[in-house]
Amino acid sequence: MALVVQKFGGTSVGTPERIRAVAKRVAAARARGDQLVVVVSAMGHTTDEMTSLAEEVSGRARPQEAHPREMDMLLTAGERIAAALLTMAIREEGQEARSFTGSQAAIITDTAHTAARIREVRGDRVREAVDAGCIAIVAGFQGVSTDREITTLGRGGSDTTAVALAAALNADRCEIFTDVDGVYTADPRRVPEARVIRRISHAEMLEMAASGAQVMHGRAVDIGARFGVDIRVLSSFVDDDGAAERGTLITQKPTGMEELVLTGLASKGGQARLVLRGLEPGMRTQTELLEAMAAGGVSVDMVHGAEDPGGRMQLQVTVAEEATEKGIEVAREVAGRFGGGEVESHPGLARIALVGNGMHGRPGVYARAYRALLDADVEVHGVSTSTISITLLVHADREDDALRALHSAFALEMAGAATHVAER
Repeated sequence: MALVVQKFGGTSVGTPERIRAVAKRVAAARARGDQLVVVVSAMGHTTDEMTSLAEEVSGRARPQEAHPREMDMLLTAGERIAAALLTMAIREEGQEARSFTGSQAAIITDTAHTAARIREVRGDRVREAVDAGCIAIVAGFQGVSTDREITTLGRGGSDTTAVALAAALNADRCEIFTDVDGVYTADPRRVPEARVIRRISHAEMLEMAASGAQVMHGRAVDIGARFGVDIRVLSSFVDDDGAAERGTLITQKPTGMEELVLTGLASKGGQARLVLRGLEPGMRTQTELLEAMAAGGVSVDMVHGAEDPGGRMQLQVTVAEEATEKGIEVAREVAGRFGGGEVESHPGLARIALVGNGMHGRPGVYARAYRALLDADVEVHGVSTSTISITLLVHADREDDALRALHSAFALEMAGAATHVAER
């Protein structure tokens, strides 16, 4: 008898019909003998609708900044509603089920409202329910703080709830049901030739999530990596037959003797490049710029420094476009202290990450990527690397062209290249 944690996202439980469909799937799994813990998100656009209500009532564009505690009280209602309705539907299918809030499931968090981090998962009541033969339905996205306050986990919170529960309960499987067939080699809306990746490492998935892939949130993948939880991402909109083999398996286990050159591509728009010229060379300048950016709340993505013929230094940093104004303010202050001139800003950029364990030490990867972009007339404005990724900065209006060119260049050596896209 396997203990399985399943998570169903907002589109999967977006209507009464969808809730009944999920209930049938869950009840059938229980009838086959699996012990089940099911984590649910709020129905459809419930969270957005409640946020809009809070904006209207408070008269603020970002009510979570002025009323973080009350926003947590408000938003957690969406998952509680979905959990209660799914529990009713499962009971109508003839299986015993019991719903739990994050607090009742003893998901203990820190005290940061609207973006709490999980400290521990006790889950005693969930274990008791499962041991008694019940299906435990847990409201995702929420917990209770060490100060006994209701908290929410921020973006990807329900995924994080599911993987954390799987780790704490030592579950045999963790299945994330969503509205897509799995993790693709690239966004299929932009690259029609994209294929489902059947197997990907936690490290690769973390890199893809950080670079814009939205199927799984990085926080959930990080928990899976640290606690050895295999995660399968699959669609809730197709039949349950063969679920154990469908979708994408995120795992620590190697894929084979030789890694593929590339696992997949991910991209994220809304980037800006800041250029500081004429600076005093050396690590002190770079360090103080990065420290000043951090103190100003500006997250820096890519950093590149080079000396000019006169012995001065040019620094380029990439920031999110919405942080450009603050970034320029900080950069000018630092440039003034280190003899620099005017700070230039270049918004309207996108970052594209080529991700794959097999790229390390493989000759020709850079050459092939650059040749593909050159032939597609796409200019590269920055580059950074890690042991499993190459990240390139391009104009946002050429993002799709760049993705398609790179995907085509590596198609024969990319995860999923030999598979077919599942029916959507």
